[in-house]
Amino acid sequence: MSNASQISVLKPSESAYKAAAGALARGELVILPTETIYGVFGDQENQKANDGLIEIFGATPVSLGGWHAPSLEIALERTNVSHPLHRRMLERLLPGPVGFLFESGRSVRVPDNAATLAVLQTAHDAGRTNIISIGLMREDFGKGDEIAPLLENDSIRQQLTDAGVTVVIDVGQTVLGRPSTILKFTRDGGYEITREGPVGERFINEQLRRRILFVCTGNTCRSPMASAIATRVLIDQGEPEDLFEVSSAGTMAATGAPMTPEAAQALRKLGYEPDSHQSKPVTAADVQRADEIYGLTRSHVNAMKDAFPGAAWKISLLDPDGNDIPDPIGLPASVYDETCRTLESLIRRRLVEPSAGAERQERGAGA
Repeated sequence: MSNASQISVLKPSESAYKAAAGALARGELVILPTETIYGVFGDQENQKANDGLIEIFGATPVSLGGWHAPSLEIALERTNVSHPLHRRMLERLLPGPVGFLFESGRSVRVPDNAATLAVLQTAHDAGRTNIISIGLMREDFGKGDEIAPLLENDSIRQQLTDAGVTVVIDVGQTVLGRPSTILKFTRDGGYEITREGPVGERFINEQLRRRILFVCTGNTCRSPMASAIATRVLIDQGEPEDLFEVSSAGTMAATGAPMTPEAAQALRKLGYEPDSHQSKPVTAADVQRADEIYGLTRSHVNAMKDAFPGAAWKISLLDPDGNDIPDPIGLPASVYDETCRTLESLIRRRLVEPSAGAERQERGAGA
């Protein structure tokens, strides 16, 4: 039997993070805080660590121990999620109190706690890339939201020591004090909540919603045409209607003007149904709400970036090749028809083709 005093209880610091990462590298177990509850962390590739986790929790829970990634970027790279809705869930809910379970049985979580992320990153940099954790949810562990009372219990502390726990980082009480929500991905791009937690279905669906904003000058021709086309394109591609919003606005628009008859007619010729559009000037609220903003010309993009510099990362020219979409106002119907066909092609490139996701991710990387 090990000596219970062998557990080092540390406050968050660079030296504490290195000590915890070093312990993980040796196959020892460490107890770290998350925003939900404390967890016992170990290197899944080390048999000593696995045996220790089994000693604490039993064999069945260990098989469900989730990989804890040090960042969203590493989680995305490692899981290689292909379905756009699943990728969107990871991007918008991590880091956070959510664990994701794949049909293969793999799982991932990125805890929203600076101390634990620092330990995980240090371990990852040292080649320990498969650190798993099981929350302190054993019946005699209580809520698992504090570690000090458990360590003051001689019996529990001895059990943890015997199992190989050598380092604890103590931050006091965790923020949420309850286990994370667990979501299981389904083949059709959906999800099931397999464990209720701090994040509920309503919040998840709100985070999943894709919000796209098209911007031109007067918001009566190009941008409302783009909005109508994009809505239909996304529906045809299988995007659930309740998980996206498409809107339009103008940099110099008046309020309440309808779409021009020529624009509406051009849409109908291509099989799109114009909506009951009313023009509006672009607002800070529009920009803040949108996930993707597409200007129809370089002048629109520049004006938007000048007016909203904090959102510059999500503002792009609709044409990936850098070409403007000229204003058809006052020109023959044939020009409107050509503008509509051009918009349709570019919107498919931006919103549907495989490169679109990569382009959005690249733009977002500079945020």
